Amino acid sequence: MNAELARKFPWVSFSLLIVAYACLGWLLANPALADPAWLLPTCIRTYAFWGHALPLTGQAQNVCDAVVKENLLGALLAFSWIVIASIAFMSPLTSFNRFIIRWFKSDTVAFLALCVIAGMITFILFWLQLFLHISAILASEALARLDLQTLGFSKLQAFWILIMLSLAGLALGWTLRLWL
Repeated sequence: MNAELARKFPWVSFSLLIVAYACLGWLLANPALADPAWLLPTCIRTYAFWGHALPLTGQAQNVCDAVVKENLLGALLAFSWIVIASIAFMSPLTSFNRFIIRWFKSDTVAFLALCVIAGMITFILFWLQLFLHISAILASEALARLDLQTLGFSKLQAFWILIMLSLAGLALGWTLRLWL
């Protein structure tokens, strides 16, 4: 029984998912990406806003230095992306047809949708490297979800498996970038 499960287990799709998220982790742990000029002053103002005493002590500076240096904002965004993508792949085509038909009944909505699509294409071309990472992640996550569905896992089990694999891949890439 274990040999049969090991033979049917989706090693390739799981490996692709881990590698895709490891590449994203590697990209997000890049020191050049982690130090935008606006982030440190915004962090200090936010830290002060949430009730910490003014004038700001060295504690606020230390906390914000850690946020900027370790790119914790990128980690939070990546974690949010993992959860949202895993939720989306729980039931990917549920009521998608109704959503499209409802939104495109009006000419105004169709025009606005075309403007949004044009903006998204501009974003894609401007941030092509990040878009390629995201498209590889979506493709590998879809493949892993299909493999899990074929093996008979429930939606909730597939959700947690995708979350764990994605977090493992992200942590692997992030850790490798920081060590190297």
